[in-house]
Amino acid sequence: MNDRLLESLGEYFVYHSVLERCGLTFEQFIDKWEKGMWQGF
Repeated sequence: MNDRLLESLGEYFVYHSVLERCGLTFEQFIDKWEKGMWQGF
């Protein structure tokens, strides 16, 4: 995964409060995104 994509996903993770709303760590979020399992907000 390139740095720009990782940075963009990090911004999404923080902006949408994924940890607080879904209980996912950033690593878990990335794993779901890579597997195509992330539905988004």
